[in-house]
Amino acid sequence: MAVSYTGGKENQTELQKIQQELYAESFTIREGLIEVDEGHKSGADVYESSAAVTASDFSTAGVDIATGDVSLNANKTGVTLTSYQFADQIDENALKGTRFERSMARGAFNIDSGEFDREVLIQVAPAIGEQIENWIWDGATTAQKALIAGLTPGAAQGSISAGAQTLVAASPSNYFNSLPATILYNDSNAKATPGAGLGDYQKVLSIATITSDTIGSEYQKMYLATPSKVINHMSEAAEIYAPLAHKQFITVANNQVSATADNKNFVIENGVYTYNGIKINFVPLVGFMITAIPSYLKLLTDLSSDVSMLKIGEVANGSMRRYIKNVQTMATWVVGQKYITLYGG
Repeated sequence: MAVSYTGGKENQTELQKIQQELYAESFTIREGLIEVDEGHKSGADVYESSAAVTASDFSTAGVDIATGDVSLNANKTGVTLTSYQFADQIDENALKGTRFERSMARGAFNIDSGEFDREVLIQVAPAIGEQIENWIWDGATTAQKALIAGLTPGAAQGSISAGAQTLVAASPSNYFNSLPATILYNDSNAKATPGAGLGDYQKVLSIATITSDTIGSEYQKMYLATPSKVINHMSEAAEIYAPLAHKQFITVANNQVSATADNKNFVIENGVYTYNGIKINFVPLVGFMITAIPSYLKLLTDLSSDVSMLKIGEVANGSMRRYIKNVQTMATWVVGQKYITLYGG
């Protein structure tokens, strides 16, 4: 990474502050918007279980045979994690003749600038955080894109929409699959039809373009498509995951001239947005929305702090460069798929 510098190098007065880039915060991991499960180097076994019961006629006799009244199910799915890195060499020779030269130590061999480290190099970690935040919610591996493209689209429940295939095809090609890509296609053994194929998600039918004028009616469609067990789940409340732009649409919709306290679709209190009592999390989704119990959406990783862990050191053999490296291992996964509602799926 040869350091890029543009602008004149003549010494003259300057603004003291160096304006830094604005980075989207990696709040999904930090705030625990989904379940982050650590301790996995290369793969993880995910278990799911269920029980079904059937009543029968009362009897004072003992239970002498298997009646089939109680059905217990347990299954395991192996999830493979992907390792990847952000790595380069830092060559600060281009900073000679600029303000950064002042913080270089004396000696021709010393070209490391302390000010450059404090003001510019420090931005690498938030830039990586922003990248991972985007990958969690948007994009898929090249292989996953091909699998999703190979599904037969249809308008009905139990089939992928052509719109979902278009969104995935246009999304970034990443090292691991985003949550929407995993919801759409996975090899979970807990599905109604175990193994690789379309996910068991709940589909929102007849969707329309979302604007500040239509956002209320589109959220209503998703709300009505969400299983009542999810809406009424007491031990863990369901939450909505929506594109970042929806925050602006909702704010505008709630403050339109025609909106009153009695007909507003959304409630905004202390910076928290809700729809019919369900909290809305604004994340980098593109085209999709999700309603789910948060622990059903999973990010499997070795260590969540790997996102911000940077190793910086000197390159060997007399080089005047330094190396910078960040290594991570991740995968997304979903459980309880039949209780996950995917708008746009």
